[in-house]
Amino acid sequence: MNPDPATRVVVPNTSARDRLTAFGIGVVLLAFVIFGVIKMSEPNQSANLLVGVVEGKQFTPQREEQVAFSGRKLEGTKTIEGEYVLKVRVEKESRSYDVVVPEWTYKGKQKGDKLEFVRPPSEQR
Repeated sequence: MNPDPATRVVVPNTSARDRLTAFGIGVVLLAFVIFGVIKMSEPNQSANLLVGVVEGKQFTPQREEQVAFSGRKLEGTKTIEGEYVLKVRVEKESRSYDVVVPEWTYKGKQKGDKLEFVRPPSEQR
């Protein structure tokens, strides 16, 4: 019943217009994907990220021990010697901020160094 393979005639079931339309849609979708990848690779510039110059240091001794629990189990303890604060001047905002930092940042920064920090929660945009 099947015709001989040599005598088969292949008739295209899509027109040139259909192929061109499918190709055009594929190019547009590919362009959107490429645009998305390029847009996602750009660094995000947050309005809440500030950069300033350290004007001074302030240490307030307040020795405390923090205890971490998970349910009824003791996870660990951490001793904090006090509060480490850097006075940072941000020229873009024309003001100074008191930034609470960890001990290693406090010890690593000197007057005149740059510090990048997040705007206080009460002032975030």
